[in-house]
Amino acid sequence: MANAKDQPKQAGLAAIPSAEELHHLSVEKEMAKASETMRHLDEAEEHKKQLIEQLKTLRVTEKNVQNFIARVKRHAAAGESEVMVLRFPNELCSDRGRAINNAEPDWPETLTGLPRDIYDKWNVGMRDRGYHLTAKILEFPGGMPGDVGMFIGWS
Repeated sequence: MANAKDQPKQAGLAAIPSAEELHHLSVEKEMAKASETMRHLDEAEEHKKQLIEQLKTLRVTEKNVQNFIARVKRHAAAGESEVMVLRFPNELCSDRGRAINNAEPDWPETLTGLPRDIYDKWNVGMRDRGYHLTAKILEFPGGMPGDVGMFIGWS
């Protein structure tokens, strides 16, 4: 039998959680983190869907052109020779960016929505003034083409 001197020590030990209880706390914390991550991914996916729908119907306006001209002048004054005019999901390409990634000459034919409108405006109003337009895959999530960047340069 334990003596009275040992009883306070044992009473304090009773407050220590078991290894199983700590494991459950750890699992609950990891599950909460995973749930939060999934929520953020779902929100990002919903935002991307909304962006795609917007970019399918938006067109270049006169105000866009005026803003672009001011932007080009600022970049040129800073010694730059190119500006990214649009970053968009590869879903706005009929082949999800494959032709752009492979630098195929007919890559503009895969563009839809606002990216296509930007290409058409460049082709009609800027190409003959010495501007060039390129498109590049900007990221490769999971090894597959991701967002596309459209760039207009002037040298």
